[in-house]
Amino acid sequence: MQWYNTCMKLEELYSRYRPIIPDFNDFMDCISRPLQQSFRINTLKGRRDEILSLIKDVKTAPLSFYPDGFRIKEKRKIGNHIVHNLGYIYVQEIASMIPVLVLDPRSGEVVLDLCAAPGSKTTQIAQHMRNTGLLVANEMNRKRSQGLLFNLKRCGVLNEAVIGIRGQNLDRLLVDYFDRVLIDAPCSAEGTIRRSKAVLYHWGERNIETMSRIQKGLIVSGFRSLCPGGTLVYSTCTIAPEENEAVVAYLLEKFPEAEILPIAIPNLKMRPAITKWRHETYNERVKKCVRIFPQDNDTAPFFVAKITKRGILKHRVAFMGKVEFEGASIDFFTKHYGIDRNLFQGYSVFRDNDLSFISTPQVYSFREVKALRKGLEIGKIYDRILKPDNDFTQLFGRNAEKNVLDLKEHQLRKYLRGDMLKIGAIPNTDQEFIVLKYKNVPVGVGRYNGNELRSAVKRERRTA
Repeated sequence: MQWYNTCMKLEELYSRYRPIIPDFNDFMDCISRPLQQSFRINTLKGRRDEILSLIKDVKTAPLSFYPDGFRIKEKRKIGNHIVHNLGYIYVQEIASMIPVLVLDPRSGEVVLDLCAAPGSKTTQIAQHMRNTGLLVANEMNRKRSQGLLFNLKRCGVLNEAVIGIRGQNLDRLLVDYFDRVLIDAPCSAEGTIRRSKAVLYHWGERNIETMSRIQKGLIVSGFRSLCPGGTLVYSTCTIAPEENEAVVAYLLEKFPEAEILPIAIPNLKMRPAITKWRHETYNERVKKCVRIFPQDNDTAPFFVAKITKRGILKHRVAFMGKVEFEGASIDFFTKHYGIDRNLFQGYSVFRDNDLSFISTPQVYSFREVKALRKGLEIGKIYDRILKPDNDFTQLFGRNAEKNVLDLKEHQLRKYLRGDMLKIGAIPNTDQEFIVLKYKNVPVGVGRYNGNELRSAVKRERRTA
């Protein structure tokens, strides 16, 4: 009976789209099946081959259109794997990876993620930017912003300034400011049905109308924040034309300088957007937007639009701000772990109360909007001894030559659980905090008393 009721609700939800999906039966067959798990390699923290060697026990298949994306070919929860806990991979639905590929962020640019939580696309943007330039991640919901901050830190992102203002108001503060803008808009979330049936119980056309009004405000704000010649990507995980084509058509009507760009991703099947829905007819240019249907690539449904702003391209002046470098923590880190200090050239290092942070100079100098956090935590000083942060150590501890311990797999698992390790004497160790590696990949630090090693993994990051 429950299965029958679910099927009836699915039919009720999606039957309105029968006129715009020619192979509707194939669509319904696919949308009713669970998604395969998928993940993205986080190349901020390690090389692709290194990370894949750490998950040899998982059956995976690479995505044909994205070398950093993989499907999981078995039933297991990859979120419990040690590489996920360490931030070397990010569990992410396949279609969710596509908007950032379309955005194509580059090193050194100034980029906005207008609706950033929980951080899947924000961390992907930082990865494509190679942790350079300035990435402004906005999330107005304080509870959701905590998840965003958690994921940014877990993935080792240091080029971000996290802000929390109403997305529809951002253009009042930052007009013509960003090279690229991503708006992965809040939506009715019809596309999440393969992951969770929750949408069946809150879906309704009134909700679609409400979301459409919110989305129109967001796309206008994002477009006004975009500099001439820049790229804006608007995306949703819903099928409703009111939240997709209608929103883009609204932008085209309001801003004559808005232009839709074609989207092409090799080895990924996409379909053109529609121009007619019920009693509405949209601008023909909207056809350049794309729809991603689940039956074409075995993914969730998605809608993606790529937009630019015509006008005089203003070349951004090279960064001229102050490079703050409060170097005590860096001096300690390099001296006691044998790491070349030149590795930190070009970064800003600054204090926030008793913590030290590292970021790009562009992030440090971002003052236009108050930030909830900037950059990545380096560590905390206890009695003139630095306790390096685990995620910072994973980024910069690769070349540590002293006060280092290589863990075996059973020791790493105990470390990630927060357990004490009895390891005896470690040769050539004179520090209370030592860098820990696994298969020559840095995983964090531990507190050493000459015989035992106490885990430095914070409680919220510990595995079961």
